[in-house]
Amino acid sequence: MRGSRASQVGFLMRAYRESFNREDGLRGLTQEELLQRMASVDPDYAERYSHTTVSRWESGRTRPNLQRLEVFGKALDLSEDEMSGLIALAGVIPQALKDPGQDAADNAAVAEPGPQAFPPVVSPEEFADFMGTGRVPSTARSLFRFVLLRCLPSALFILALGYGLFLIGWDGSWMPVGYVGLVTCLIMVLGLLLPDRQAGIRDLLWVSLFFLLTSPALQFAPLGLDHYNIHTVSIPRVDFPWAGVYVAGPLAGTPAPHGLVLLVNLLLASVGAVMFQVVLRFTRHRVGNSLLRGAVWAVLPPFVLVYGVVVIITNVSVAIQLSVVLPVTAFVMTLLVILRDPSVYLSGRERRFMLSSIMAIALVAALLGIGTALGIYLAPDVPRVLPDHNLLRSWELDFAALGYSREEALDRLNLGYMWHAMCTFVYVTFIVGGILVADIYRTGDDGRPEPVAASGAVVVSAREEEDL
Repeated sequence: MRGSRASQVGFLMRAYRESFNREDGLRGLTQEELLQRMASVDPDYAERYSHTTVSRWESGRTRPNLQRLEVFGKALDLSEDEMSGLIALAGVIPQALKDPGQDAADNAAVAEPGPQAFPPVVSPEEFADFMGTGRVPSTARSLFRFVLLRCLPSALFILALGYGLFLIGWDGSWMPVGYVGLVTCLIMVLGLLLPDRQAGIRDLLWVSLFFLLTSPALQFAPLGLDHYNIHTVSIPRVDFPWAGVYVAGPLAGTPAPHGLVLLVNLLLASVGAVMFQVVLRFTRHRVGNSLLRGAVWAVLPPFVLVYGVVVIITNVSVAIQLSVVLPVTAFVMTLLVILRDPSVYLSGRERRFMLSSIMAIALVAALLGIGTALGIYLAPDVPRVLPDHNLLRSWELDFAALGYSREEALDRLNLGYMWHAMCTFVYVTFIVGGILVADIYRTGDDGRPEPVAASGAVVVSAREEEDL
């Protein structure tokens, strides 16, 4: 991890690449596409270089010279001011203006940066301010898009779907599961398949919080109840004359409790995601120059806030389950923040060590999780916790009004627990864990282990030697 001039240049080059407006209307280029555009300016980049070279620039391992920066600028149609800022940040000047020995001094500075050799690492927004360009979006604009394009459509979908299910006749035997499943799928599509790449892992954190808060709804859906105890609320008569319907009395037996649970989870997850992005914006490279400490300060507050709210309004079984899965997810998010920092470079040996460690931990955790879930499901003496209490109060469930006995309720609860446990296990293990493994694999030159000679020395190709 190096807070150096080369890292700053690499960070900015990556920001330009990912924010480039393509001819087809899409945004951003891959490293290979960048080289193709650079090859249209200088044919050498089509034959002599690969995405490995771009990866070394963006990670700060090597600092591009003036000629490469000029080709980069022409390939991405950068303005003169943008190019001047990039060249000034890189600390390179035309050969004709260099003093004797300047190349050696530059190479020495890149190889062995001292504490005063380079300016402090700055954030993407500060890069944009320095260069006078709006290519890197501000935090405010990013958050505005998040609310407008993710939170608002999700809330409207929850309300519209709930109202549609109410009009066609609410069936408490299967509709709660379908309601929760459809909304969760929408959130996952918005956050995982259509992420805002310039917001880092914010969308992944948003989806993860929503999923982990919502999956317990599957445990109580077979009862027609919810884990936030909204089914105990009664409201006075409210008429909707334009629709020919009215609402009155308890919310139990209607889509309302499940819709309100989804809205509460959406609000908590969105607040957590916004908090994460804002805190990360102000802690990156500012907390004692420790990337780990900055990542912890950004990830921990959203998870603490969400759990602090949920533990008050839910029952003890859900509180215990979340006390396990939320810390695990927070730990993975912290690692992702660190791995996605442009100043982080992992050698092949470091990547192999991290991958093997993560795989071993995941295997042990998976076996424990599966064993615990099956033990709770199969053991007849394990106490079943009904949604008849929260941290503030408790109440009696009217099983006659619900249409089943207490024993039937416990059986349904047990079945719902298995659905909840399986969905949570799959998401945390295969989606969140898979993203972590992919990020570890991609961190470094090109995601492949460095070749090692028989003597143990690292073999450097001619192209890599030229870059170095």
